[in-house]
Amino acid sequence: MATSKVIPHPTIALLRSASLSSAAQQEIERLILEGELAPGTKLAEAWLSERLGVSRGPIREAFRIARGGRPGTGQEKNRGVFVRDIPVDEASEIYDLRAVMDELAGRRLAGSITPEQLKRARVIVDGMDQAARSDDADAYHLLNLQFTTR
Repeated sequence: MATSKVIPHPTIALLRSASLSSAAQQEIERLILEGELAPGTKLAEAWLSERLGVSRGPIREAFRIARGGRPGTGQEKNRGVFVRDIPVDEASEIYDLRAVMDELAGRRLAGSITPEQLKRARVIVDGMDQAARSDDADAYHLLNLQFTTR
């Protein structure tokens, strides 16, 4: 009998390579980017915990990660965590800065990537291209997380 390789669901694969709090933070970011959490919305631990199917600990840690400078959320002392309203000019600056940083990281990694790592990266990028062409935002997001957390 031939054995087949079991390919884990993308979410499970992500959790193997990233912490639960990081995965929660990325999912909160996705909810913000897709407009499910509008600017000004207070991010309630209990609601997010239930929505994401995780305990409050990873949600609290995700908030702490977000306070570390990621765009999209902000904390008001003694009031909680809210979705920030980012002006277009600030968003443009953030996008430009991230593009420069991504290019620098890519150039540095290109000199030391192994053939196996390159092969895995190509598979993920091809999947992202396919997801983008078919307007599958969920698949694209999961693949993008895999790409950026490895």
